[in-house]
Amino acid sequence: MTATLDHQDDLDAELDRPRRGRAKLVWLTLGVVAAAGAGGAYWYLPRDDGGEAVDAATGPAATAEVVRDTIAATETWSGTLGHGDALGVPAAQGTLTRVAATDTEVTRGTELFRLDEQPVTALLGTIPMYRDLGIGDEGIDVEQLEANLEALGYDGFTADDEYTGNTAEAVEEWQEDVGAPETGTVARSDVVFLPEGGRVGTVYGDLGAPVTPGSPVLDVTGTDQVATLEVDVADRDLLAVGTAVTVVLPGGAETAGTVTAATVVEAPPAAGAPGEEEAASAEDAVVEVEVALAEPVDAALVGSPVDVVRPVDERPDVLVVPVTALLAVAGGGYGLEVIAADGTTSVVPVELGLFADGRVEVVGDGIAEGDVVGVAGR
Repeated sequence: MTATLDHQDDLDAELDRPRRGRAKLVWLTLGVVAAAGAGGAYWYLPRDDGGEAVDAATGPAATAEVVRDTIAATETWSGTLGHGDALGVPAAQGTLTRVAATDTEVTRGTELFRLDEQPVTALLGTIPMYRDLGIGDEGIDVEQLEANLEALGYDGFTADDEYTGNTAEAVEEWQEDVGAPETGTVARSDVVFLPEGGRVGTVYGDLGAPVTPGSPVLDVTGTDQVATLEVDVADRDLLAVGTAVTVVLPGGAETAGTVTAATVVEAPPAAGAPGEEEAASAEDAVVEVEVALAEPVDAALVGSPVDVVRPVDERPDVLVVPVTALLAVAGGGYGLEVIAADGTTSVVPVELGLFADGRVEVVGDGIAEGDVVGVAGR
């Protein structure tokens, strides 16, 4: 690995402040040192200095030690703490007379709300309630309803795909218990089938307000806390399902997380020629990522911005110095100002490796663990 322009983006990101107070070191600004690249300003060492010792009286204002350590680079994305995707629960026409509060646990048999005092109940299943059910009806939706009745403790019928008179009797018992008219039939608007339990998220309806058909009254989310974020398609391999990450909460606290979903979402087609539409869609596509937290955090943080961090590279057992110890050398490359025991200094050329957290991996024949090097003064 060489200290060339390949490292310039890393150096621009990591170098926090200019160097000051060095003998025989000349401060050059943007456009003067081509080897340092555009976009910054760095210390410059003339090649003809030859690595000769510098008088101790004009040595560096601050120092650091060359250490042997593991250096790890990370990638960070911004997200939001929440409970995952929300499933809106619509209603038929009527007046909203009761509604479950936010954070109410939703499971099989939970009353979500009432329209004109008719309860709307949550049941578990993957088939939406798409029709009214009564005696003589058959199908997988009948079987799903009967399975829920059985799970709720009602009996006297066979949980199969046929809605019989015995099913109707069990339905009447259930309707009596939930405070609904005992009709023996289940209207499409009486129940909502959810794939799994959860919690009430946002409540949209106001008590006493009329509800138009199909408008959402509330939504249901998962109970687990998750971080959700959007990332570039180019980063999807870094956040594949199962990837372990760190979630940084407001205030700096950290908790472990695991990527549980990563879905590519295409942008809508743009107007123009077919080729142009395809190119625009590919450019605008993003990946929607969901990260499950290993341990729940303060519920008051839900809705807050968080950072999702994962390692992208690691170098164990290497020599590391602060980035502010680097000197740009005429003709290309970098060096470190090594301070001898007698206080004299000399500049030793180094090759740069991995950058991370304000530090950089260095390799050089004249650099060893424990050496003292100059860094930018404060």
